[in-house]
Amino acid sequence: MSKSNPLERAFKILDIVASSGRDMPLIEIVNASKLPQSSTFRLASNLAESGMLNFDAGTKTYSIGSRANRLSMFISREKSLKAILIPALEALAHNTGETSFFVSASENGGKLMEFAVPQRGANIFIHPGFEFPMHATAAGKVIQAFSEDSAVPEGIELKVYQPNTIVDPERLTALFREVRHCGYAINDSELDKDVFSVCVPVLIGELVAGALGLVGPTSRMFENDKHDVDQLTDKLKVSAAEISTLLT
Repeated sequence: MSKSNPLERAFKILDIVASSGRDMPLIEIVNASKLPQSSTFRLASNLAESGMLNFDAGTKTYSIGSRANRLSMFISREKSLKAILIPALEALAHNTGETSFFVSASENGGKLMEFAVPQRGANIFIHPGFEFPMHATAAGKVIQAFSEDSAVPEGIELKVYQPNTIVDPERLTALFREVRHCGYAINDSELDKDVFSVCVPVLIGELVAGALGLVGPTSRMFENDKHDVDQLTDKLKVSAAEISTLLT
């Protein structure tokens, strides 16, 4: 292993401690990694400071830290979440005739995790990796409204996408309170012209795991009273509750 790659060496130490399934003294990590003792001590200390490893001063041993455990749980939960989401999204798309989707929280609002398209009659308005701005999408509004601090973060850029885009922080903060109260958010041509979406939160306890939604062209979704918002939100809330139950 190259000595010029400390990240690789740190991952090797993590892997050794994790796979051992027990507390390990430094000398055992040194022997297993075949790294110099000074380098192993420095890397293990840094990993302990960051929470990836736990150091017991009494026994002078290392074990997997809380931060690494949280990361492992997140990866495991994400895999479980996808297995639960796919049939739920397919059922929503089939029952409504619209594209259904799930958005997980990200730094700037939300990121698309999964979506399902009905067999016919719907265009695709989203794609993998699609970002959902906090202020201009139903998913972004829901995630922000149900986060621990629903106020608009200071210094965030609120880009104007369409004439309907809300960029005033005070209006948005009030809107987030309203979204939390009624349990859903809409986006009516705020990001893209003639595109309507509605989202509800998927909650695990009091924490928001993401937003479950439907999207389609405004002109078609409400043509001849095909849908109404209450009808769509009722279906989304039922599905979101089922997903939440399966995740807990």
